[in-house]
Amino acid sequence: AVFAVEAHTAGDTLTAAETGSCHTNTGAGGAVVLVLPPATVGLEYLGGVGAAQALRFDPDGTEVICLPSTGVPGGAGKYLGCSTVGCTVRLLCMVAGVWNVMGYTGTWVAEA
Repeated sequence: AVFAVEAHTAGDTLTAAETGSCHTNTGAGGAVVLVLPPATVGLEYLGGVGAAQALRFDPDGTEVICLPSTGVPGGAGKYLGCSTVGCTVRLLCMVAGVWNVMGYTGTWVAEA
């Protein structure tokens, strides 16, 4: 498969039409917050840290991202982020309202 790869230097809101795409912070001079669309079954996004700045995936205020190392859901509306160059993550919605981490490299941290 060929993935669209978008380098973000500022925050952005991802859309359902972008499912299957990869998002990096390559070239960013500060934190990049990517707001996820509503967690709808089948949507998938990949992320990769390309600059030593925070790259954060932020779900809707009522939705959760399950933590990479445990699979336990984080808090409602809490982001998942990393600032170490080379780290990657794959987010997939298997149940409405929940983002599952299907694979990752490095240390991704949930917002407290």
